[in-house]
Amino acid sequence: MKRGAAYLLIAAQLSPGNPGVLRTLAHLLILDGEADKALATIARLETLEGMEHPTLALLKSRALLAAGRTAEARAMFRTYLSRREGD
Repeated sequence: MKRGAAYLLIAAQLSPGNPGVLRTLAHLLILDGEADKALATIARLETLEGMEHPTLALLKSRALLAAGRTAEARAMFRTYLSRREGD
C-alpha cells in the first residue's frame, strides 16, 4: 500500500487542485494510519470544495477517529448525517 500512497503523492503534486486525487490520497492515508497527514489533505480539500460537501465530512470523521479524537469524530459524523439528509 505504501507504493500506492507514493503514486498518489506524486499525482497530488502534479495536480494539486484535483479533488478526486486528494480524496483518494486522504482515504489511503487513513488506512495507512497517517491520520495527521490525512487531516492536512482534507484541509486542502475543504479549501477547494468548501466545507459543505457531505462526503468530505464523512472522510474527516474517519480521519479524526483514526487520530484518536473520538468526540470530534462523532461531531463530524453528525455533521455528515445532517448534510446528507439536506441533499
